[in-house]
Amino acid sequence: MDEHFAVVRSYLALSQALETSPAAYANVFHPQIEQIEYPNLLTKTTQRRTFEAILDNIRAGRELLKSPQFEDIQLVARTDGSVVLETHWHATIMKDFSPMRSGGELAAHFCMIFEFEDGLIIRHRTYRCYELFSE
Repeated sequence: MDEHFAVVRSYLALSQALETSPAAYANVFHPQIEQIEYPNLLTKTTQRRTFEAILDNIRAGRELLKSPQFEDIQLVARTDGSVVLETHWHATIMKDFSPMRSGGELAAHFCMIFEFEDGLIIRHRTYRCYELFSE
């Protein structure tokens, strides 16, 4: 299970860096990766993303956010081989987008579930609970 934890930590590092190079994810994402983001304050409907759509989402994030950080990371191995992650995340807002203002902080509590195939993440489900916006 340590290898799965290492893959998840690598993914978090890439995500935190807002990395958009497909090659950077070669040792993290299975080619058939599916990311499922459940409805939250910013995403009103369930989103299902392929590898390219995940990168597009990160590119959009690069336009709006800086200095994203994952803190208080807790990883739990499940008997089916998946990994559950709980973490607090925050980033600084770079551009106004209602109701958020440039210079404010966006923060959320995340629960993520990672499933693996061939040692790589094949499915990533994420539940985000955003905090009230601060300026």
